[in-house]
Amino acid sequence: MKEAVGAKQASLHTLLDRLLSFSLSEKFKFAVKVSLSIMLAYIISFAQGWENGSTAAIAIMLIAVAGPVAESVTKGLRRVVGTIIGAVVGMVLIGLFPQDRELYLIFLSICVSIALYLTRAYRGDNTVFMLTAVTMMMVFKNGEVDDVFLYGIDRTFMTVLGIAIFTFVGIFLWPVKAKNDTVDITNEIVSTQEELYSKRDGERAERKALYEKLQSQEAALKNSVTGTSTESSGLNLAQRNTILQNVRQIDELLMLLSYHDETHFSGSYGKYVTNFDQADHEIKQLFSSLKNAIGQQKEIEIPAEWKAIYDKEAVASLSHTDRAALIATILDIRKLHGQLRALAEKINAILSPYPTRFELSKVTTSSFNWFDTEDMKGTLITFLIFWATVIFWITLNPPGGFLIVTLATALSVLTTYSPLKPSILIILFTFSFIFAAAMYILVLPNIHYGWELALFIFLYAFMGFYFINPQIAIFFLLGLAILNLGNPMFFSFQIFMITLLVFYLFLFMLLLFYYVPFSTKPEVLFRSIKERFFKLSADLLERSNKLLAGKGSFLGKIKAWYAQKHLIATARKMQLWASKIDTKYFDTLDQKTLLAFTKECETFSYFLLMMYREETGHRNNRLIQRFKEGKRDFTLTDTLSQYARGTEAINHEKTWSDPKKAIDNIEQHLKTFFSQMQPKEYGEDEIIEFYELIAMRRNVWISFFNCQKLMAKLDFNALTRSRF
Repeated sequence: MKEAVGAKQASLHTLLDRLLSFSLSEKFKFAVKVSLSIMLAYIISFAQGWENGSTAAIAIMLIAVAGPVAESVTKGLRRVVGTIIGAVVGMVLIGLFPQDRELYLIFLSICVSIALYLTRAYRGDNTVFMLTAVTMMMVFKNGEVDDVFLYGIDRTFMTVLGIAIFTFVGIFLWPVKAKNDTVDITNEIVSTQEELYSKRDGERAERKALYEKLQSQEAALKNSVTGTSTESSGLNLAQRNTILQNVRQIDELLMLLSYHDETHFSGSYGKYVTNFDQADHEIKQLFSSLKNAIGQQKEIEIPAEWKAIYDKEAVASLSHTDRAALIATILDIRKLHGQLRALAEKINAILSPYPTRFELSKVTTSSFNWFDTEDMKGTLITFLIFWATVIFWITLNPPGGFLIVTLATALSVLTTYSPLKPSILIILFTFSFIFAAAMYILVLPNIHYGWELALFIFLYAFMGFYFINPQIAIFFLLGLAILNLGNPMFFSFQIFMITLLVFYLFLFMLLLFYYVPFSTKPEVLFRSIKERFFKLSADLLERSNKLLAGKGSFLGKIKAWYAQKHLIATARKMQLWASKIDTKYFDTLDQKTLLAFTKECETFSYFLLMMYREETGHRNNRLIQRFKEGKRDFTLTDTLSQYARGTEAINHEKTWSDPKKAIDNIEQHLKTFFSQMQPKEYGEDEIIEFYELIAMRRNVWISFFNCQKLMAKLDFNALTRSRF
């Protein structure tokens, strides 16, 4: 009997635990906060006799698209400032063109497109720019001229009210604490780095998994650096950026140290560098101390700078390629030791009770991803959507008025060059319509008290943000807009159906521009991004070769700058769209191999960028210049250019199509080259830099060979077939 009672009590406890876990989940809290905010926006508007409660509600929905994030007064003030700037720009345009609607719309479309481009390009809280664009359009009173400024001020006020409500609900109800993300993510990265360093000669699959983990963690750290505020992290942007640069350089060095399989001298570095064990011990100690410092707030003991002491006779016994590999490895060990010391100094400064000060990096990280191809194309599509819906509005004059233009233009940010398909959104909106129609017929006519209306709005919004992804929940919540909740409220099923038709038409407009003028089908995007990736890679190599030959040009500099900014991001876009390709339409294409190819392309981009920095940094090295004289690097540059044109690359030299033959060829070329040198013709530093560059080039070649092997298994021509 006691056992039965105990079992019942245990099952009751389990049930209560599950209910408690459900009620306190982050998803539940977020849905409650957004729903409460939307409810308050309507109820406060109704209580005060204000007519545009839906404007405040739409502002809240647009902010909530970002999902559960930390709210603060400063963030709310930024959104208010963005809203006011949008209102000022919108009303200035109205004042400049009070009777000339065509000119007004032309300038409005340009200003809105710029604001929505910034929404796409900004890596932080982009709702600031979204609200700027939306407010610009909201202050327009459907082409009327009477009381337009009062109308604009009213819309601006209601938008600011929505922002204020959402901000204060976010601050006081289950606040999401803004943590010091930069330091926390750095701690996670250091743990992964320590593991990769200890397994740098381990299994290839294990090392590859750690590379991918580091790359994703580095991307998260970059987002934290650009998106976290000073008040939440305790570090200003320059300090967060300096930590990012430290971490990034450590990642690159670990990739260099662990990319190749174990060499025949990997276990005997002490034979060639007498103090290697000291460096190895201090690096392991620094990794351990960094983890303890960040996790336990413990100061780090920083060792002195390490310099390699070579056994010259032992080094001279190695072949040229082995010598290059050894010298490059020891240089990387030295750089890794130095970067860990620099990071330790910064962590000590952060933990210190005194104001945080440390030497800042000269390399900056912009909060904007400037000149991204998809962002610029998306902005052009937004511009076209604006004018298509304007023509629709002028021609048919639907009940929603200019609001149709506002919603279609603003929501195009979510559908252009995004995994979100308008067709899916139309299905979601259809479900929303069915639900809204049922509420309009069965529930709203039976509501008599304010608290009943408040509960109805709360539950409606809660369903949207709890059961649907926040990024697309706004399309479900459009059903709330169809209900025409207003002050005063009146029922007209005819107006309800006409409003519904108008919303369908603007969603079909988004669907049309999903395919024109640029198709955003995953296979089409993947093909164009793949070709762009090889074009950017070829631009980098061409710039490097011309700089070494003393033939650099301004155009080449611009191309190389753009390639440096976007090469890795382009490789990651390839991964995104490769994962979205529906292989049931392309049965000759293996998606697993396709994703492996895109990941190897990302690795190749890392090595290529490292080699480019080394080559351009040492372009005055006499030994490197002499080695390049009369030797054109046609094999890789031209092959990449052929891939960029979408044609099959043909190696002009059979030697370069096989990794082993390529390395043997390099060895023979180096022997010939060094046999022509005079003793002590070049300094030790020049020779070390030269060997380091040879090792860098070897890394790039091997990674490229891996890409080619995977490409040989893929039928890219299948992606050119139409699905329709």
